[in-house]
Amino acid sequence: MDMDKDERNRILTSSKLLKAREDSPEPWVDPYSDMSSDEKSKLLCELMAIHLRDEKRNEELMGKIDELLEGNRQISDLKAMLLELENRDKAKDALIENQSKKITSLEEVIRLNNEHTYGSKSQKRKPKKTEDDDHTKNKDDFDGTQVPLGNSSASSKQASDNPAVDSEAKAKEIRLYRQGKEYRTMTADKSISHECDITKLPEGAIIIKRTRRYSYEQVSSIIEHDYEVIRYKTADGIIRDGYFPLDGAPEIMDVVPGTHASSTFMAYLAFNKYVLDTPLYREISRILDEDMRLSRMTLTNWLEKGSFHINKLIGFLKDRCLEKDAIVNCDETWCKVKVASTYRKRYIWCLVNKSEKIVIYYYEDGSRGRDVLRHILGDHAIKSLQSDGYNVYMYLDDNLIDIEHVCCMAHARAKFKYAFDQGGDIDASFFLDGIGELYGLEAEYEKGRLSAEQIQICRNNLKTKEIIIRLRGKLDALLSESHPPRGELMEKAVRYLNTFWLQLFAYTNDGSYNIDNSIAERFIRPLAGERKNSLFFGSGKMAGVSAAYHTIISTCKMQGVPALQYLKEFFKQIVLGRTDYENLLPMTIGITNKKH
Repeated sequence: MDMDKDERNRILTSSKLLKAREDSPEPWVDPYSDMSSDEKSKLLCELMAIHLRDEKRNEELMGKIDELLEGNRQISDLKAMLLELENRDKAKDALIENQSKKITSLEEVIRLNNEHTYGSKSQKRKPKKTEDDDHTKNKDDFDGTQVPLGNSSASSKQASDNPAVDSEAKAKEIRLYRQGKEYRTMTADKSISHECDITKLPEGAIIIKRTRRYSYEQVSSIIEHDYEVIRYKTADGIIRDGYFPLDGAPEIMDVVPGTHASSTFMAYLAFNKYVLDTPLYREISRILDEDMRLSRMTLTNWLEKGSFHINKLIGFLKDRCLEKDAIVNCDETWCKVKVASTYRKRYIWCLVNKSEKIVIYYYEDGSRGRDVLRHILGDHAIKSLQSDGYNVYMYLDDNLIDIEHVCCMAHARAKFKYAFDQGGDIDASFFLDGIGELYGLEAEYEKGRLSAEQIQICRNNLKTKEIIIRLRGKLDALLSESHPPRGELMEKAVRYLNTFWLQLFAYTNDGSYNIDNSIAERFIRPLAGERKNSLFFGSGKMAGVSAAYHTIISTCKMQGVPALQYLKEFFKQIVLGRTDYENLLPMTIGITNKKH
């Protein structure tokens, strides 16, 4: 848009004026030139007074501002102090609450440990007491008033109304009148009969009845056998040693190789040590009472020499225990072993084959690692291995996929039992009830003597599946993010059940599987008994010796063979020079099974 001509002229005119002022500025003019000196002095005094008043006022204002700032600082400091005190109180309350929770948790742990140590170890839930079962209440309510005997007769009348109680009472009543019958359950291996000489009766005496009286005598003594050994030189110049018995003397020297113990003495020594859990110092005291002096190291060496022959049996037992498609239960327990003048925690493993009735213990340098399980199983193609939820057994799931890993349901139940005992958690009670139903079904199968095929069908029926579905649904609800937090023990139980869910319910895949690992747990107990009595092993070698003897003793228990009788026969055959160890096993040595 073009600029207006007038506007343009005006701008040019203004610029010329500005230029002219810059070139020739106006001279300075004094505004006070027309004032006298007195007037100038008065004006100067007034200006100075005004300046002083302004400075004073400014100082007053600055003072007030400083006071206000100081007050604000004090207020800020007070606010900071109050905030700090409040934070301290919150931290103190949180610390007190945390300490209170820890104390409560420790009290619960101590109570559970005491109950587990001194109380019943059964994981079964006790039924609630009814009013009739509370005998203490009835006793406390008694006020000393004499109650008529009619009440007791009434209770007896109620009992007589029950046919089962009535028949049992009649049976006991009949037994009282069964004269001339005698039942004797006590028997001994050997029996000596002592008859009466009727010629010693008084003259004119008449015999009315002949009866028997029994007494039992235990003879224990240590006999020293002194065998004469002749060293002689044969016609071909060979020097030999020989025992040539006289008529009626023992045909061979009854000495276990490498020791001075007979086969019987060695059997009793092993039986006392590994069956009766007698520490060696007590065994020495017993031997000393029988007038024989023997050192602890000598007994240790004898047991070690005996285990040399015991170990020859374990290879044959292992082949039977881990045969193709075998179902094996496994567990491990700790022990103390003296290593380089210190006591270390080591582990002994236990394998159980229920169908073959074989138990094997392994020391394997005391390790609890995965390599031990790999070495024990080796190339054996077993069908399944049942254990607890220890992470070493996850090797089965990760590497040995051909071996089915079955976990112990009793371990899962125990974790919920501890959670229920600690806080009475309703969710824990739900899982206990569900697992209890599964155990109830297993008891019915056992009572009905069902075959493995029938048990597998029952384990996969609708009733069992409904229980498992209920447990899974509850577990998923507890694992959801919206569920409120729970106690530490309950958290462990839920996590355990979720982690090993497939392995815990793998027992339903085969009727030959067990719902829990109780059989392996039972055969761990002898090691726990030895640990409590002997406290520790003097070396890793003696821990291996213990594992060897326990293998044979526990296998004897499974086979129904008396352990002492087997040890006597085994060492007797070793003294005779037999080395066909496959024929010297508890099931092949020729001892008849005895069910106690």
